[in-house]
Amino acid sequence: MGNTTGRHRTAIAAVLALLAGAGAVAASAGPAAAATGDVLIVQKGSTGNLVSVQTFVFVPGVTEQGDGVQAGATQFAVTNLTNRTLTLTERTASGTVVHSGTVAAGKNGTFAVTGGDTVLLTVPAD
Repeated sequence: MGNTTGRHRTAIAAVLALLAGAGAVAASAGPAAAATGDVLIVQKGSTGNLVSVQTFVFVPGVTEQGDGVQAGATQFAVTNLTNRTLTLTERTASGTVVHSGTVAAGKNGTFAVTGGDTVLLTVPAD
């Protein structure tokens, strides 16, 4: 039983590492100081079913990252583990802003979203 538990923990650690690596995509760079820490994004459907999970890590010089809303997702939940307040802005494929809001450092936020749109996470400038 000890081997099974160890393999289970190893598998979970591997999945978390893959999620962290897959989510760290920069959308644009700017001169502001970057946040330190992670942002966990969970996209869920209207019945609460899990659609996708991603993490973002802000790196020095990168002030904005984006994540596309997956098909079937209606909720975009964010856990902000950074040391900065984040602004989230949902945009359509044509660039029209649907809505935006903020999630304070160390807090959670949930936004209604539409599949096919993109949610941009922006760290405020100093």
